[in-house]
Amino acid sequence: MKITKLIISNIRNHKISEFNFAPEINIFQGLNGAGKTSILEAISIAGLSKSFMQIPDSIILNNNSEDYSISLSATNDLNIPYFANIKYVRNGKKNICNSIGDNILPKDLIGELPIVVLSPDLKEITNGSPIDRRALIDRILSQSYKSYLNNWLKLKRILRQRSTILLHYAKSNIIDLNQFDILTELLIKISAEIIYKRSEFISIFAKHFLQLYNEVSDGKEVVELKYKPSEIKDLSSIESITNELSSIAQQHREDELRRGMNLFGPQKDDLKIKINGGIAHKYASQGQHKSLLVAIKFAEFRFIKEIRNETPIILLDDIFSELDQDRIEKVLDLVKHHKAQTFISVNYTNFLKNLSSINHNDNGTNNINDSLNYKIFEIIDGAVAKL
Repeated sequence: MKITKLIISNIRNHKISEFNFAPEINIFQGLNGAGKTSILEAISIAGLSKSFMQIPDSIILNNNSEDYSISLSATNDLNIPYFANIKYVRNGKKNICNSIGDNILPKDLIGELPIVVLSPDLKEITNGSPIDRRALIDRILSQSYKSYLNNWLKLKRILRQRSTILLHYAKSNIIDLNQFDILTELLIKISAEIIYKRSEFISIFAKHFLQLYNEVSDGKEVVELKYKPSEIKDLSSIESITNELSSIAQQHREDELRRGMNLFGPQKDDLKIKINGGIAHKYASQGQHKSLLVAIKFAEFRFIKEIRNETPIILLDDIFSELDQDRIEKVLDLVKHHKAQTFISVNYTNFLKNLSSINHNDNGTNNINDSLNYKIFEIIDGAVAKL
């Protein structure tokens, strides 16, 4: 996928900004608060229906405005045009139109413009709680398979409905057991499909991750990635998972009613990341966490491209201030190798010095202009000051 044009209005401090992008690398350079990340957020909304920073639209909307809009034009790997238009009105819902149709739902937008984001805010994937790692799996699979996204949305709805019944029972001692049992059966069915798909995904994803971490770390450490579904032992088939979940549901039934909360399902799962035999979030150094995150995100890129048969867009938000020179060069090498259109936000730095590290001709000399199609946009106070 290649984004050719982007027009945004009332996104944070951007009143209206228009961009015509280079097909390979686009760099947004400026001071903190200038509006660099806002451009990446707009691309994220056009592809994922929301900002990668996991904040509400009311925060993204310019304080003095009642609505924002995003208009994006692109071409896919078959050179077929694609567009997406998103408008949000304060305290309202998004109106979304794209090449697929008008007035579509956010879920229908996801996956049409595949996006991989690498940001310091995502360090919780390796350093945080299970919910952060489950979110990683769900984001990747939701962009890769519409069926998974639909099941994940169904799971959230079932869990909410079931939780409401359980909380009501805990407070009033009144329950519609027939409705509760129907929801339990639905939870078992959807959970089995989600758990099986997650397990299948990790078996493929882990191979990409191991290879990439080896490249990023020069083979200095041994890493492992393993999916750990809560209480499930046999992951060989949806049927075996369903049978185990049925037994688990019976085991937890009394406790769920007593405590007024859901106690089983894929919302309890985890992704174990190990380095040199130890759990990463406990034993990895800061440098190792950074290498793990880089490997995970480029493994995400490879997986989505493999499944969707479409090259994802890469967003790199202020990551170079977090990385040492060696890791910067590794990331830029990966960018060039994967031949993806990449959008990079940086503070005022001599960024071309780092960029030149991926532009070696066969004779070993640097020639940025000949070997790389790029643009640098200088952003000042929510406007493109210079190209």
